[in-house]
Amino acid sequence: MVKYRLRRRADFVAPEIPFDLMIEILTRLPAKSLMRFRCVSKLWSCLIRSRYFTNLYLTVSSSRPQLLGLYMSLISVHSVRHFKCDSMELCHNRGNSDLLSLRLSSSFAESSLELDLTFPGMGGDRMVVLRGLILYTICRKACIYNPTTRQSLILPAVKSDIFAQQEPNKRVYYFFGHDPIQDQYKIVCIVVLGSKYRLTSEFWVFIVEPGGFWKRIKHDDQAHIPIGQGLCINGVIYYLAFSNTCRDTLYCFDGRSEKFHKIQAPHGVSNFCVSVSFIEHRGKPALFDYLNIRETGVSELWVLEDGVTWSRKSLVVKPCQRHLVDDFSFMTVMVHGQNNEVILALRNTCYLLCYDLINNDLRKVNINRESPPDQRRYVYVNVMDTGENILYLET
Repeated sequence: MVKYRLRRRADFVAPEIPFDLMIEILTRLPAKSLMRFRCVSKLWSCLIRSRYFTNLYLTVSSSRPQLLGLYMSLISVHSVRHFKCDSMELCHNRGNSDLLSLRLSSSFAESSLELDLTFPGMGGDRMVVLRGLILYTICRKACIYNPTTRQSLILPAVKSDIFAQQEPNKRVYYFFGHDPIQDQYKIVCIVVLGSKYRLTSEFWVFIVEPGGFWKRIKHDDQAHIPIGQGLCINGVIYYLAFSNTCRDTLYCFDGRSEKFHKIQAPHGVSNFCVSVSFIEHRGKPALFDYLNIRETGVSELWVLEDGVTWSRKSLVVKPCQRHLVDDFSFMTVMVHGQNNEVILALRNTCYLLCYDLINNDLRKVNINRESPPDQRRYVYVNVMDTGENILYLET
């Protein structure tokens, strides 16, 4: 009887797991496990690296209850020059810059964050976060970093006619977008040459895919200089800009048609400067104007309702919270879309302010550090997407 049972066990073959169920199981695993499971077989490797599974995993991970994730870039004053160097080639000396990740250390009510060194040698004030990926600039070259897979990709230099000239005041601006229809990540590059009498700009697009290359696109409107970071919503990149004749222009870049168009700015918004930022509010592009928040406690929120019409909402800081903004002489603004919170931060700070745009509530979030902040370093804060992107970057 014992031999019969052993023979039956040896002949037993476990039923094969259905493919749909296997995908369902894999989407619930940690990203680190998926990176190891690519070595199981060619089937698993092709599946995990496929665009279908990558998007599915990003959607599932975004729906999980997660803590607030931020990325802070610390850049030494003496190394800022390599972000503004007069070259489109990558510098050998990247300078002293670190990218730190911040996550809530315990309960949300305690409002404290812990620092963790993530990737040294990158960052900057133009760091853009989109769908779990980070776009940053080194020596005017665009670089993409995936914090989930720890993979970094340096894009080729733009062959701009402007950089062939011996004129000063040459600048490069990058914007990061995703076309949900064609499922393509696109980098928009604007090269600007400013002089005393005229302004010249070139416009380029790069599709992040195998065989990708920079393609120059036509723009019939007058040359302009972007201000601040852009914002991508449903495949459209929004950004602020000014030209020789206008200082309050909003531009849109349609990622699918690869065309630009202008939007009339709302009347009453302050001149575009460091106190006005594009944010996403309830799935719509919006302008957050915090020019007078320190003096009067009032900020303005302008929401683009239908692509043409702007709605205005005044936000007044509660009297018991006015002391929180007294020390904010300069702020950077980022939005945490899941909770509709605007993140206010000094360039060199030990804490952040989270402004709830729905409940008009302000709270302080302390940053736990082992050492006091270095006064010789700039601090730039950006909000990380809640989802994890396991996309393999290649060109």
